[in-house]
Amino acid sequence: MANEDKQPLRQDFLENGFDAYVFFTLSGKEVNLAEELNGKYEDVYALVLKKMIHRSDHGYKWDEESVLIKGYVFIFVPPNYDIRYIRSDNNPYKILKWQIELGKLFGDDLTYAEWVLQQDGMIGVSKAIKVNSKVKIVDGPLAELEGYIVKYDPRNRNCLVELHFMNRDIRTWLPFEYTDQNYIMDTKKDHEE
Repeated sequence: MANEDKQPLRQDFLENGFDAYVFFTLSGKEVNLAEELNGKYEDVYALVLKKMIHRSDHGYKWDEESVLIKGYVFIFVPPNYDIRYIRSDNNPYKILKWQIELGKLFGDDLTYAEWVLQQDGMIGVSKAIKVNSKVKIVDGPLAELEGYIVKYDPRNRNCLVELHFMNRDIRTWLPFEYTDQNYIMDTKKDHEE
């Protein structure tokens, strides 16, 4: 979760609407900028899109967080909020697409930003099952992105996903874990009851 204190604001945006923008900052400063803005402005929710990734070294495996789109910070505000008053004291940034409606996202970019807000800025590990020699994603972010999966790497438990955002294609590897097929069947049965 990106910021525990901001969860009521996030929920309000998801239920009642929001405007969204993207601030571009120096690579490696994304988290600092988001944390600063979240602490400074009570009606602004800043998110850096992160992903979990599988790592391994000499047979030891672990998961760690990584920034998915370096330099980008998603900014969510109430409708008609004037973002020109947002200022950072410590982190340089610029508003992307400033020339068009002060950079407010619309169309597919707004849909993508809403998905980021729904994920609360974190693309976690999806669940998959083996069907013969193939991988089938059954739950998690990769299930939602199934149409964007370009390639599977069953050995390293990752999928290559291609997304289009802000007029550019972004390719990234996202992780999955194998799960017991009976577990998925039991979960689906619980939801149906």
